[in-house]
Amino acid sequence: MTMPERRPFRLIALDLDGTLLNDAREISEEDAEALRRFARGGGVVVLASGRMTDNIRPFYERLEFDGPTVAYNGALVREPASVGGKVILETGLPARYADELIDYTKRERFQLNYYLDEKLYSRKDAELRRYAELYSRQTGAVYHFVPCLAEFKGSRPTKLIIVTDPTVAAAKPDPRHRDELYGIWRHRWGAEVTVMRTNPEYLEFYHSEANKGTALAAVATHYGIDRELTLAFGDNYNDSAMLKWAGCGVAVANAQDEVRELADWVSPLTNDENAVADAIEKLVG
Repeated sequence: MTMPERRPFRLIALDLDGTLLNDAREISEEDAEALRRFARGGGVVVLASGRMTDNIRPFYERLEFDGPTVAYNGALVREPASVGGKVILETGLPARYADELIDYTKRERFQLNYYLDEKLYSRKDAELRRYAELYSRQTGAVYHFVPCLAEFKGSRPTKLIIVTDPTVAAAKPDPRHRDELYGIWRHRWGAEVTVMRTNPEYLEFYHSEANKGTALAAVATHYGIDRELTLAFGDNYNDSAMLKWAGCGVAVANAQDEVRELADWVSPLTNDENAVADAIEKLVG
């Protein structure tokens, strides 16, 4: 794959886990300084994640500047907190799909994360608490436990996640494992709902129009930045739309094969090897 030519990029969008964050879930000083230089030069840096807004913003503190957030894998986009955090784009999941998942996960005893009005709700269930604790450890999210999620029926949540056990390679298929569960749900509603695999334990549900690509387009329009002057970094399936929409999409070396194939360039470096700083040095002119 030929390295793209240098370009005067004005916007850089970055996935967090597996891309900007190393395996210790930290931003290296090399990557942070490269992004600071870009921001000091007038560039816009966008952090784009499946996380909630409040779990993305602390990374701007590490970077020592502010920027817009693409949260919930693109379902909610906000201006920088320093200018009020106004909503740029919001695309909730229609109630009828969310209501069906509430009933299904209660009946089949799955952990369901229900995101509404920037709060994370879950059914209080001692047998499922380990899944909530896993998610909280990985993202820093704070749960609000309720007796039953049915109280939210009729609402349009920002997204939903079933947190379950990861699929085990070469093992007997288990319908309670993530990939097997994905096989059950991916065709259930056709093109009306996006069903997405992210972390090995997460199966996520979104409005069909909610993705990081649509969100990046909204941010670029908001700031008056041409598509060709946007640079995006990612590693996982949920980054695909963002990499495809950007003027230049970069996959880090540890990216999923499908993501590597659609990227404009694949970095020879991983998220543990300052891939972001290296690419900025090579591509931003």
